[in-house]
Amino acid sequence: MKRVLLTVHKFFPEHRAGTEVLTLKVAQELQRRGLEVRVITADPPDTDARHADGPDFAEYNYEGISVKVFREPLRLRNSTFEHEYMHPGMAAAFAKEMDDYKPDLLHIFHAQNLSASIIDVAKSRGIPVVCSPTDFWFVCPIVQLKLPDGSVCRGPNAGARNCLNCYTPRLFPPTSEFAEALNKKLNGAVLALPPPVRRLAVGAAFELYKAKKRPSAAAATVARPAVLRDAANRTDAIMVPTRLMYDIFVENGINAELLHQVGFGIDTAPLEPFQHKAESDALRIGFIGTLFEHKGVDLLIEAFQRLPDGANAVLKIYGDLKQFPKYVAELKELARRPFANSASIEFCGAFPNSKLGEVLQNLDVLVVPSRWYENTPLVIQSALATKTPLVATDLGGLSELIHEGRNGLLFPLNDAIALRNQLLRLLVDRSFLQQLRNNIAPERTVSDMVDDIQSIYSAVAGDGPHDRIASLSGAGRRN
Repeated sequence: MKRVLLTVHKFFPEHRAGTEVLTLKVAQELQRRGLEVRVITADPPDTDARHADGPDFAEYNYEGISVKVFREPLRLRNSTFEHEYMHPGMAAAFAKEMDDYKPDLLHIFHAQNLSASIIDVAKSRGIPVVCSPTDFWFVCPIVQLKLPDGSVCRGPNAGARNCLNCYTPRLFPPTSEFAEALNKKLNGAVLALPPPVRRLAVGAAFELYKAKKRPSAAAATVARPAVLRDAANRTDAIMVPTRLMYDIFVENGINAELLHQVGFGIDTAPLEPFQHKAESDALRIGFIGTLFEHKGVDLLIEAFQRLPDGANAVLKIYGDLKQFPKYVAELKELARRPFANSASIEFCGAFPNSKLGEVLQNLDVLVVPSRWYENTPLVIQSALATKTPLVATDLGGLSELIHEGRNGLLFPLNDAIALRNQLLRLLVDRSFLQQLRNNIAPERTVSDMVDDIQSIYSAVAGDGPHDRIASLSGAGRRN
């Protein structure tokens, strides 16, 4: 095998979350081992996709990796609700790319935005397909298995009734976006109306629009689970990082024989020099990640503010302040509340990945207060590589990495008081914090992960035995 095509839902330099980092690091390691590698991705905006224009494709090189982007104009053209999971336009473009590049194998890190059509394109050409899913897109259209009331679910029920209540309403734009589009279509006539008349007219038009579109939106929602289950079962292997993902995939009809537990790996070399913590009298509590509701940053702020008067602690929040400005504004308003520790909350913004070790060296504990089944957030592994203990939500995926009282602490979903109590334990007993640090073992590396990946490559390509890489009881972990 000489040539591998990787796909991901979005990629550097505009997008730099965990899936993008994992894809990049695996691509670079494969290339270092002598394989020719190319990445195909999409470029969805984080908020508003209505104004996409320009060419259908873009090409560039990022840190030595060849990248081709299927841009938003292509994805949005002749859009239907079904295109979220099966997109003929993306399939045609991907077929041309496959025929031009002629890969020996397709490795999907994420199919969202490109759609599962890419699986059939590869299989029709006799090209093996393997997946390394980082979230639950094959099961859940919002990828997080999180219901509107904040509870978590295990996937679509009979007739996808829970998806009809959770996902289908999200297929319709907010009233403000509909009004803007309607005004544009009517050459400014909507804005020319007096405000009371405008509200009534837009409201009535929006209800008619939803009534017209709702049957097709519902039909697409109901059809989705079976379509993506069957698409996943047409792959040759699926590498899952956690027992949680294995269980949920099997519960939702994905063939257990396709599943191999391959834990994620990170580039530990740049992090290991930062294992010695910078001196500080204050307990430095940190968050690193996307500043959005499902990450639970507001919960962390609330817990921090409930620490006792005069608590010698500081909360440092790292993440892009411009990506989701509405939520960031809500966080800053929350941080301004008159609690004892409000003045000790710092919004530090984003930082280049090369600075991750330095940032972690100046944190005593990293908090991951997620509201969904995080799979294996790379920031957890990065923290452990710098001997930084963690406090995280007690949900599968997270709790497979963080072991209570050993390398970190856990708290129940959405429980700010329990999170506050765990932080207080570390605040009042710094020797316990040091004990957690001493318990942290070496982290799994990208090289370890790619060893396992290449074994799967060999198996599906007929170059080796098709054995499980590891058992499903803790594979790929070293602590």
